[in-house]
Amino acid sequence: MLALALGLLAAALLHTRAAPPVFDGIVVPPEPYRWVSPPPNLAAGNKPPLPGEVTLPVQNGQVAGGGPQTGDSQVVMYFAPATFKAPSGAQSVKCTIEPLANPPAPPPGIDIRGNVYRITCVAQPGDGPVTVAGIIHLTMRFPPGAFKEIQYNDGSGWRALRTLRAGGGDPYASVNANGFGDYAATAPTGAPGDSIFTILGRYVEFYGILAFVIIFGLIAIIQELRRRRHQQTAKPPTTKSRRNR
Repeated sequence: MLALALGLLAAALLHTRAAPPVFDGIVVPPEPYRWVSPPPNLAAGNKPPLPGEVTLPVQNGQVAGGGPQTGDSQVVMYFAPATFKAPSGAQSVKCTIEPLANPPAPPPGIDIRGNVYRITCVAQPGDGPVTVAGIIHLTMRFPPGAFKEIQYNDGSGWRALRTLRAGGGDPYASVNANGFGDYAATAPTGAPGDSIFTILGRYVEFYGILAFVIIFGLIAIIQELRRRRHQQTAKPPTTKSRRNR
């Protein structure tokens, strides 16, 4: 990141008459996954996962669109306006995403990959129940290793949801859900993890663009130095110098 910043800064300073290039869609490698209960080999550097919370207004019993996301962006939820219906007298709805320290056990033959997150929405004031009348869009990050699908537990047991995995090897997956409860990334017990090519593919775009920016900055510096040197050699003699001659 320091090299990236220096490359862009050099380009901006040396080419004052032209704006530096702006790149859209750079895939920046995410920080290490935050575990509630990390594997022993990752415990030393692990950071605890962060919760998420949002409070949305209620108008005529319907909740405005929006959604919470965790502070570390490991879970993001979004829903459209009127997806939820609040009870009479509700002024707002508070939605939370909470990583669980003691989650429900997974079904036989299934491993939970990473954290289990509990999603709840309650009406304010009074913590009254909120009715789901539409689709909740949920995106979840999963740790390195095997992954198949996101499962949902509404209190009656786990069930698999149709899962769309992000392209380019990014460790994110999304589902359309229709209820509150517990969500977890899962994989069959004993399933193999990502190949070395998949892991490398996550970083090729970022580091390729980083290398390009560094090269661009070096070329800009060389060109500017050559331009200034040329100006100095081509500079005409001053009036005083001409008189001395």
